[in-house]
Amino acid sequence: MSRRKSLAVIVAGLLAVTSLLEGCSQANLTDPREILNKVDNSITNLQSVHFHLEAGGQFAVGVEASAADTPVPSDTPSTEPSASTEASASASTSAAASGSAGASVSPSPSPSPTPEPTASPSPSEAASPTATPTPVYTAVPVSLAGTVADGDIDFGKGTAHVIGGMPGLPGVSGELLVVEPYAYFRGYGETRFHEQGSSELAVDPALSSQSLYIVQQVVAAASDKSLSPVLVGTEQEPGGSCYHIRVSVTQSALSAQLANLGAVQNQGTGQLDLWITQNDFQLERLEFSTADPAAGTAIIRLVLSNWNRVGIISGPAPNQVVTPAPVASN
Repeated sequence: MSRRKSLAVIVAGLLAVTSLLEGCSQANLTDPREILNKVDNSITNLQSVHFHLEAGGQFAVGVEASAADTPVPSDTPSTEPSASTEASASASTSAAASGSAGASVSPSPSPSPTPEPTASPSPSEAASPTATPTPVYTAVPVSLAGTVADGDIDFGKGTAHVIGGMPGLPGVSGELLVVEPYAYFRGYGETRFHEQGSSELAVDPALSSQSLYIVQQVVAAASDKSLSPVLVGTEQEPGGSCYHIRVSVTQSALSAQLANLGAVQNQGTGQLDLWITQNDFQLERLEFSTADPAAGTAIIRLVLSNWNRVGIISGPAPNQVVTPAPVASN
């Protein structure tokens, strides 16, 4: 009797496990848009993460043109007469008046009417607002060969530690530490950091509104209504079982999401692959490749891990920071 009971318990347990596994498999999502919506929520709530970035080929990057490089139309009429114009007009008026006086004589000049006072415009009416010109960007091809970076970012604490760089852009390779509101950078071969305000960085990795925002917008572009994302299947990644979604993205879909990032232009069309963990919908890996002539032939790969489990990131020791030279007083 005891053996039968034990066997019955084992069989019941196996059936329970089987039904549980069947329930899990049935819970797997099949709609790629639903998966993309869930990963967007997980990115929004991300507090810290480790990342690995690598790229190759070349990419077109928009460089803002200076105001001096912006052409000014020469046929714009002047709103105020110049001094020479006023002098010519005055001389013409005087000549016309004297010519009229010599040609005819009025028997009795009639008194000229008293001009009515004219209200002078207020300062706000007289001064026209100065129009702010729209930034103009010039597409510049940048080599991505050898681009690689690794780092930890804690958005909640406003800290980041990044090592790597982009050889195609001089001066952006080395080690970067961010402890808001300060940033510390040292290039390869340097032993000490240079301090500056984190607000001076082109992209502050410690701010979710900047670095994480770019990733979030690329994921949002994948779910654009004009596109057709496809669920390739489920695949094993270092972070576990993942949904693999593939979508052919267009220039218009990318521009709609990255419109306020003026420096990111001419993205062109390309293929976007996303790997998203099944258990908590974290973005495991992102790959974007393009061969569009407008953007250049390039591939960018971003791998994320240690979601919300990044350790403490501290700034450099004082003796590792270059002390700025004192400013001479007059």
